[in-house]
Amino acid sequence: MSGNLLYFEVAQEIESKINAGIYEEGEKLPSERELTQAHNVSRNVIRQALTILREKGLITIKPGKGAYITKIKDTLVTETLKRVIGKYDSSIEDIQEVRYELETLVIKLAVKKACSGNIEELKSICNQMDKDISISSFLDLDLKFHKTLASSTQNPIFSVLVNSFFDMTEHTTFLLTNYTNSFINVMDKAQEHHWMLIKSIESRDVDRAILVMQDHMNLFGEEISLLKSDKVI
Repeated sequence: MSGNLLYFEVAQEIESKINAGIYEEGEKLPSERELTQAHNVSRNVIRQALTILREKGLITIKPGKGAYITKIKDTLVTETLKRVIGKYDSSIEDIQEVRYELETLVIKLAVKKACSGNIEELKSICNQMDKDISISSFLDLDLKFHKTLASSTQNPIFSVLVNSFFDMTEHTTFLLTNYTNSFINVMDKAQEHHWMLIKSIESRDVDRAILVMQDHMNLFGEEISLLKSDKVI
């Protein structure tokens, strides 16, 4: 096997161990000498393999200390999505369209898979939102509610994606806080939807849950239309 193919193969083997959790986040990789012996290759091949892993963001090389497994940051997903959206000049409506489908899928799975602990957490969040709280507190709890819904699918990828889409629309939501009276009406409708979603999950009513979530997502579409009509965005 050529040297070029060899260091790619070594890089793939190490990456597989990282993904499998054999090498954990923040952990120091074995030394170059140890890796050389473990893979039965030259030190130069190991260095080239480590360079590939560093460029992929899987490891950080600290001079004089060695290579460490990079701690995964959920924000990296958001930043990557933002770059893709910017590249294709996507609009806020494009983002909303994808989030609409994402949240519809989330609630569909949450109804089927949510455990009693998930439901109790959703109720606790809603009880906090029922109190006389500020708009900013409501928005924070709204994110928490949707992340908990995503967690209820028992698939962690949904939590990452929901959080990313909230981050990408945060600026638009913040602009709406300037429309205090209008936004309070939106908050009231949104909170009504939250409780209806919980009831749908408790009764395992998928069809009802989907309809409520779609109405819920349409609220944001109305908010975008308001900002567009006033030429705020």
